[in-house]
Amino acid sequence: MKTVKVLLISTAVLGLIAVGIWQFFLKEQITNANIARAKIASAYTAKQVCSCRFIAGRELKSCLGDYTDDISALSITQEDKMIISEAPFGMGTSRARYTAKLGCALLK
Repeated sequence: MKTVKVLLISTAVLGLIAVGIWQFFLKEQITNANIARAKIASAYTAKQVCSCRFIAGRELKSCLGDYTDDISALSITQEDKMIISEAPFGMGTSRARYTAKLGCALLK
């Protein structure tokens, strides 16, 4: 019976330590890494789709078919000569605008 109590207490203490490590160290790093990836993905997609759409003159749906990776999580819209790419949950929004002399460029 004593061994069972020691085992239960040890498991509970290790569990609390694991939760503390997750809460104070790992959670923020994982969240920040996902936000960084979302920002990069939305910026890359906005620029590439803008170039495909306005420089190559293809339709938006055709441009979206070029990606070998799954970009279904991104919301991609067109407004005039601008492509807007949004990652879910507001993690990253990027805009790329086409101008005649510059081509497509990302906006801040």
